[in-house]
Amino acid sequence: MESHVECTQCGVLMTSWCAAGSPTRYYQCPFCKRTLCSAYGEVFERGALGRRVATPVSAGGASVPEVTPEDKRWRELKGRAARWFARLEADGERHAPVAAVTAVNAVPAVARARA
Repeated sequence: MESHVECTQCGVLMTSWCAAGSPTRYYQCPFCKRTLCSAYGEVFERGALGRRVATPVSAGGASVPEVTPEDKRWRELKGRAARWFARLEADGERHAPVAAVTAVNAVPAVARARA
């Protein structure tokens, strides 16, 4: 029987799959891409990365939200934008103008000697 697993970070149901004839089932969050394996039961016991839910119901009584394709595309777009802004910021730091060197004492030595 396939159990439902909820991602502890995103709070959505993870997708699952298994190889033909294998008792091992893999779960992946469609948002954060965390992947879990049913062979490591302690992960589910402690609720570290994902928690098993008998029926997809959250604590508030409402069903656990499933990811729509639009939500997934939006999450990917935000990730690409974040990487692009980080790259722009890194380029800006790399090409920032060096602060102008200020003169320590603008008065020439000759003028100081006359005074």
